[in-house]
Amino acid sequence: MQERELVKFNTVSELQLALKKELDSMQKKSDEYSKLIGEKLRSQQTANSAEFDELKAALEGPKDPKKKPAKKKESTQWKQIESVQIYDGISMKGELEIYFQTLEELKAKVEKLKKIVDSVDKLITQGLKKELGGLGMMSGDLSFRIAFIGSAQAKSRFAYKSIFDLEAEDPIEIKI
Repeated sequence: MQERELVKFNTVSELQLALKKELDSMQKKSDEYSKLIGEKLRSQQTANSAEFDELKAALEGPKDPKKKPAKKKESTQWKQIESVQIYDGISMKGELEIYFQTLEELKAKVEKLKKIVDSVDKLITQGLKKELGGLGMMSGDLSFRIAFIGSAQAKSRFAYKSIFDLEAEDPIEIKI
């Protein structure tokens, strides 16, 4: 649902850190969905074995390794009502289809984000200055654009500050 995201960075190192944080959060979310799907499948195994066997066969694909895997067919139980699709039936199958589609998209995004991180790392090894600041735009399909705008941090100038303690002469008292 996220259309575009702007990432402003003062240094390329900041950009790398932001991208790696995003990658970590996506991987955690992917692991979380995988665990959730596993739990749902294990609980469903005992409830309705015919529906479970059909879903398991669709997930595993063909048994013959020489055959190309067939494209996953879209379930016919989804009904279009204006701009919303609704699963026709009350079962775990519709819920699992949503989880699997979300997981597949998330894994594709993780792979694209890994490629972006690798590309930024490669730019640095090829001589990109780490002091450069800039603006990056990540679109919904995870294409990434960067515009460098120079060093966002002002270079610090050499300055020397110190405190001097000088002892003054002892005051002379004149007595009359």
